[in-house]
Amino acid sequence: MTLATEEHLRLLPKVELHCHVEGASRASTIADLARRHGVALPADNPADLYRFTGLNQFLAIYDVICSSLRTADDFRRITYEALEDGAAAGVRYREMFFSPGFVIRLGVDVATVWDGMRAGLLDARRDLDIACRLVLDFDKPSGVAHAEAMAEFAGAQDRDLLIGMGADSVERGIDHRAFAAAFESAARLGLHRTIHAGEDGPVDNIAAAVHELGCERIDHGFRLLDDPVLTGEIVDRRIPLTVCPTSNLMIANVIADLAEHPLAEQRRLGVLATVNSDDPGMMQFDIADEYVAVADAFGYSLEEMEQISLDGIEASWAPDEEKRALRARFEREFGELRGRFGLSARV
Repeated sequence: MTLATEEHLRLLPKVELHCHVEGASRASTIADLARRHGVALPADNPADLYRFTGLNQFLAIYDVICSSLRTADDFRRITYEALEDGAAAGVRYREMFFSPGFVIRLGVDVATVWDGMRAGLLDARRDLDIACRLVLDFDKPSGVAHAEAMAEFAGAQDRDLLIGMGADSVERGIDHRAFAAAFESAARLGLHRTIHAGEDGPVDNIAAAVHELGCERIDHGFRLLDDPVLTGEIVDRRIPLTVCPTSNLMIANVIADLAEHPLAEQRRLGVLATVNSDDPGMMQFDIADEYVAVADAFGYSLEEMEQISLDGIEASWAPDEEKRALRARFEREFGELRGRFGLSARV
């Protein structure tokens, strides 16, 4: 097994399947947009804007971000910049969430959000070495009607740009099974389905997502191992988890140290658990940082980290031909990087 050095890990080609556009926003950009739209910020210095100690405080700052987003060009800008920053961290392919529910309740129409994000995505495809598709996340606390409206809106868009529907925000006090009709609509409209579950809520939310909502992926899935039978099913069916270890440490506060995260045990048991950054702008911790932290926390070798990168391709919703091309590219780049660092070829 080969030591995974920090420099090498940062240069590895990566797939990211759990990253929020709004949470990837640069603090300097939000400060600029807030000034433009007359939004008061909780900090004078943009560097102090993204400071939080738990999920509720994080969501309060998230609301500040969303309050600063008003026009289609605002959404275009944060989408493009998020992909620019992702490409700099080695991301070659990303499926990125956006959450219109947070701004709809502030009076911004979902069409404005989509027009801007679509433009940012297309600009990034033209300019940057990163491919991306978007996933519309509905806001669980906004209720069933909101979820069903978001499914209908997402289903009407270009499937090569808007590939799926998910659901985010808090879990506690939310009946996840109530969203079954919305997910049925999403399936009928040809959308892939995922949901944030088992992060700050129980493993039963993961079971509901798989058995009653028809979800093809689980976002976070921190509590999965609480149910060995469900874990076995997830393994057998190759249902991916989009795991965000540092986010679970910094935002959800469900662990005190990264080495306590269940990611390593999930993967040991055969779970298709991928590694992602969640909200890299707000956490000031991107996917390259995440790879370095995960390798250090679990003593992962370079080979194991390369496999995590390849697992992201399998877990993605890219077309099969695109997956094959990505895999060939990643394996070529793995070899080039090994040569650059004087290492033997990957077996």
